[in-house]
Amino acid sequence: MLLNSLEVEQFRNLTSARLDLCSGFNLIEGPNGAGKTTLLEAIHLLARGKSFRSSKISNLVQRDSALLRVRAQVQGPGGRRRLLALEKRVGGHARLRLDGQEVKSAAALASFLPIQLVLPNVADLVFNGPSLRREFLDWGVFHVKQEYVRLARQYRKGLRQRNAWLRDTKPDEGTQDPWLPAITEVGQQISALREGYLARLTPIFDETLAHLDPELDCLLGYHAGGYEKNLTETRKKMAESKARDVKSGATHLGPHRADVAIWLANASAQETASRGQGKTISSAAALAQSALLAQYNDRPSLVLIDDFGAELDGARRLRLLHTLVAIGCQVVATSTEPLAGLLSELSDEHLKVFHVEHGSVRVSEGKGL
Repeated sequence: MLLNSLEVEQFRNLTSARLDLCSGFNLIEGPNGAGKTTLLEAIHLLARGKSFRSSKISNLVQRDSALLRVRAQVQGPGGRRRLLALEKRVGGHARLRLDGQEVKSAAALASFLPIQLVLPNVADLVFNGPSLRREFLDWGVFHVKQEYVRLARQYRKGLRQRNAWLRDTKPDEGTQDPWLPAITEVGQQISALREGYLARLTPIFDETLAHLDPELDCLLGYHAGGYEKNLTETRKKMAESKARDVKSGATHLGPHRADVAIWLANASAQETASRGQGKTISSAAALAQSALLAQYNDRPSLVLIDDFGAELDGARRLRLLHTLVAIGCQVVATSTEPLAGLLSELSDEHLKVFHVEHGSVRVSEGKGL
């Protein structure tokens, strides 16, 4: 999907703003605190149903306002246009609309905006705990396997029920476990989908990383949270873990404990990579996922980059730009500085520059001048 336009109302420091985007590289420049990142946050909120900066709606809605609105027009294969809208009210629930019709789930909008997010803290994918890596993997699987949402909901529901049963009943060894067969079967399907997706992502990741930094030798692998390849063997391990589960009141094995292992030169990247290496590896993962989703969906992905090229020298910035162009994704990026020299690489057709200041947005003349 291409993001054709974005409208924001009463969102943080932006009272009202509209961007008509190009299909290539869209740069949002301006001083700190002007509202550049808020525009990226608005796209993310529409695509994922949540902010990447705050979980409190009161922090998102502009002061003295009761609600915020985000609307977007996207264009899919064949030129079909869809209208996505989100309204969040302080103290109330979000209202979501697709083509003017109210929808109940954020997933209904998410499928039309397969975004990838590259923030200054992108290296957290390498250095933080496994939940962030699971989320990254699940976002990709969600966009290529229609059944994944259903399976994930089934698993979460079954896991909650089993954990409540473990805590409340404290079953003994001979008590039949009513939840074990179902969550194990669904969990096995989730693991298979994740592992299959990662296998398809890995060669694209390798190629992308080689473009960004040819000297990095990095490998990806899936740790299935204690599951085996075979359902029968997994059920056996789950049964053997029952005593431990009863003691702690929680299920120890399963997709909720899985991780994406990242090795750098045969050692854990989490423990050995520099901050710069972690940022490059994580950026390569995001761009590789963008490229893979574009292949699956026969439409470009949208990459959101906050503070484009921060902490990168000129050569690495250029490699990042060339990689984005090679993938063919649509980019919305922010920068506190003009990038005229770098953007001279792009044609006018594939570049649009916006300037944000004092909460207002205007189209800039020239390439970031």
